[in-house]
Amino acid sequence: MQSRSIASLIDGLPVRLVRGSLECAISDITEDSRMVSPGCLFIARAGTKADGRRFVDDAIDAGAIAVLADGELDVPTNVTLLTAGDVAGVSAVLAERFFDSPSRRLTLIGVTGTNGKTTTTYLIQQLLADAALKCGLIGTVQVDDGAKRETANLTTPPAIELSRAMSRMVRNGCAACVMEASSHALHQQRTAGLQFRIGVFTNLTGDHLDYHQTMDEYLAAKAILFQRLPSAADGGVAVVNGDDPSSDAIIQRTKARMLRCSEHDAAADCFTKLHRQTLTHTESTFRGPWGTLDVNLPLVGAHNVMNALQAIAVAHACGVDAEALRSGIETCTAPPGRLEPVTNADHPFAVLVDYAHTDDALSNVLRALRPIVPEQGRLRVVFGCGGDRDRTKRPRMAGVACRFADEVIITSDNPRTENAQSIIDEIRTGVPPERLAGTLSLVDRAAAINEAVRRGREGDIILIAGKGHEDYQIIGTTKRPFDDRLIAAAALRARFNKTQPAMAQNGKNR
Repeated sequence: MQSRSIASLIDGLPVRLVRGSLECAISDITEDSRMVSPGCLFIARAGTKADGRRFVDDAIDAGAIAVLADGELDVPTNVTLLTAGDVAGVSAVLAERFFDSPSRRLTLIGVTGTNGKTTTTYLIQQLLADAALKCGLIGTVQVDDGAKRETANLTTPPAIELSRAMSRMVRNGCAACVMEASSHALHQQRTAGLQFRIGVFTNLTGDHLDYHQTMDEYLAAKAILFQRLPSAADGGVAVVNGDDPSSDAIIQRTKARMLRCSEHDAAADCFTKLHRQTLTHTESTFRGPWGTLDVNLPLVGAHNVMNALQAIAVAHACGVDAEALRSGIETCTAPPGRLEPVTNADHPFAVLVDYAHTDDALSNVLRALRPIVPEQGRLRVVFGCGGDRDRTKRPRMAGVACRFADEVIITSDNPRTENAQSIIDEIRTGVPPERLAGTLSLVDRAAAINEAVRRGREGDIILIAGKGHEDYQIIGTTKRPFDDRLIAAAALRARFNKTQPAMAQNGKNR
């Protein structure tokens, strides 16, 4: 990594030099004092959980030679001090400049929405890869820089880490990057320095109102991605789920070329129709600027058909032709923990794990499974709600579960610092009175999964929802190992007294 002078990094930005030299050479940039190396610029930013200004001394002790903060600080005379009113926005631009503007050297695709972001980004990456367009990925499950895959800590990392990851993608030969853009990240300006070329809007339903307070504010955060897209004349493309009621507000806020996607309006720019589905495949038609494709999609549910339609629209906008689209979508795989099977064909009933943790996502998954439950079978669901998060969705999730599932077991998710039983009590307020007696509550999530497997009968489908790919559970402030898939597999072994085959690995992205 080459050094950069402070002067070149802040040129034209609303940054004030308090003391020190603008000509000193910066060897790295970070807002994490634990990552500081000699010659580093430390961003002392107030975050939602910690104030970076508290760690300035630690950063200087570790070798930081310059500090950017939102006000004057007491630092040694040999340390350059910079101030800015908008540290978050400025640091995002600084990061892009320091790493040689990697987002402008890639076709950068941002996917935002309440649900479907992870699946849509995975599908886009696979479609581009199948067409020999190497594509990096940043999202909830992992960061793939084109050479190495690492487990993700956040859906959308901080601004500096975004630019750092994209810099590695450029070095590793990627032509594109697809990333999940969370509403928190957009609102907190983690993406403010990036140049997106394509934006995808999946949907907007109730979630994160503990942070955004209102649905209007939540929508406004999502819309930031589309406001920043280039115009149609400059190559900007917006791929929008036209079936979502919020789509008009997104469309009105962008100058990019619009590709409206629909499962209901055959006159939309991109249209899909679901013909038939099984537990493993969905027969669908996809029509758009690429022509018409009749596809045997290896994913289940109308929500995944829409995810696939939007992914196809993005890939085509990147230059992928119809035959490559067909080949790619018919061999695609879902991300880990998205309707991921734990059972196999030898078991008398099916157990699947899914990340659905909002009422809309749970509704989508249960409605996808409902039609494929055999006549003699029952649809059973195990779910909970996270602590220290949006409480308004708790009764709504219970209502959805009781509407579509024959049997409901309410349990813990990640209770965090809330009392797990109190969370369950709030969830139960959404259970219809006639279903209360038959709705089981078990605080211990492992016990709930074991009970669901114990109750399974031939033809049943058991959905374990809420945590998906997560391999941990957060109780209090402790993150302990816990994987729904492993717990369910152990319960199946115990019940059937035979070795459970190892879970199938998702081929392209595991």
